[in-house]
Amino acid sequence: MDDRPRSESATGSAESGGAGQRDRPTDGDSTALARLDRRFDASTRREAAEALGNPSSSMSADAGRIVEGLFETALDDPDEAVRAAAIESLYFHGDDHVDRLSRRIAQRRRSGTGDDAGRETERGAAETFARWLEHDRAAYRMVGATGLAAVGDGGAAPRLREAFDDDDARVRARAVRGYARVGGETVEAVRPLVNAPNDLVRGAAADALVAMDTDDAVELLALAARRGNEQLRLSVVDRLGALDRRDATGVLIGSLRDPSEAVRRAAARSIATVIAEAEAVPAGDVRDRLLTERPFEADGLLAVFRSVATERTAGDRAGGSRSAVAGSREHVDPETKRYAAWLYCELLEAADPTAADRSPAVEWLIDALDHRDRLVADLAAAYLPRIASGDAVGEDPVEEAPRDGATESTLGVDVERKLRSLASDQTASEAARERARAVLRRFKRAMVEAAADRHVEYVYVRWPADYTESYEG
Repeated sequence: MDDRPRSESATGSAESGGAGQRDRPTDGDSTALARLDRRFDASTRREAAEALGNPSSSMSADAGRIVEGLFETALDDPDEAVRAAAIESLYFHGDDHVDRLSRRIAQRRRSGTGDDAGRETERGAAETFARWLEHDRAAYRMVGATGLAAVGDGGAAPRLREAFDDDDARVRARAVRGYARVGGETVEAVRPLVNAPNDLVRGAAADALVAMDTDDAVELLALAARRGNEQLRLSVVDRLGALDRRDATGVLIGSLRDPSEAVRRAAARSIATVIAEAEAVPAGDVRDRLLTERPFEADGLLAVFRSVATERTAGDRAGGSRSAVAGSREHVDPETKRYAAWLYCELLEAADPTAADRSPAVEWLIDALDHRDRLVADLAAAYLPRIASGDAVGEDPVEEAPRDGATESTLGVDVERKLRSLASDQTASEAARERARAVLRRFKRAMVEAAADRHVEYVYVRWPADYTESYEG
């Protein structure tokens, strides 16, 4: 690939075999894909490359061959306009293809392969990409920013900074992200892009500040998390989970009170991501701060951490429908989900029973006994007896324990009834049924111990008749 026109008779590189020498299209090839062949004129090839950026549903089975065809065209077609159209279409198939293209071009410059070996090899890959940053075609500038970020050193930062004013949002986004990657540390240079009207650019600016990982960068992210619009706040808290810093985690804890539900969920997800690493920010410290900094509304906190623990992982989604929260980063990894569930259980156990209706929270714990993640299910099994048993016996020492086996109390849930139902539910997994039985046994013991601690004479009854029999025997 080059930014200079080449003759129609030019052959492709040894690496790809050359577009002119690729296999002739078969009957199964799409018309547009077949027209990338050099037997057709440049105008026809350009139109074909453009059309392949938005293939019809009937061509979905050929997606892999379409991408490879565009890739070869972007590298080897002799016409600059055709190459640029192929780059644009690759981007619409996935921006990671632009990264891949940039890496391949860099390899060519370093090895000296291809038709353009001579002078371009001497100038090096970094110089090639830097020159493309000034190209009149946005596709070339996009590749230039991507490639320079990948192969450039500290000297590339000023060149990428100049591209912050590019009129194409994709170029600006790649330039600012690359700026931090090659060692750019000037937070003030990034500041204007944090408030850019384009979502892509704002997200890239947040990524750059996270990559800088300095006090000034975190301070700017904190300001954006407090005062930005909803989309900016969402972008920031979504990315702060990558920073293993106490000050960054403090920003996330503050964002749990954000007026936007999506931002609160993203903050909870990022907090769980941070403590999953358990390095600079220990999980216990975060838990203690969450408990200390109330009055948070217990139900509000519980709801956001429950939403993270409930989200499906990428592996889950491969076999089912996608249920991502708006604004999320594609998926929740298993470790993040588990720590979110742990925080949820800790908050629920400490919640003031008179401050909020905890019935939805307790019902989720019961449902979580059949969670797809075994460790989340085990967490639910460990905490449920502790949370439910303390409320099953009244706080008044002279209050008699319920005689009919109902255990609603302040929880608003008949825990025992639901556990028995799950234990006998043939549609649930065997592991879930066994957990329900085990929890029920621990629940009974915990209720008796709680009653003994309160000096209450307590006899566990399964049926009303059991109570009479215990005294008539």
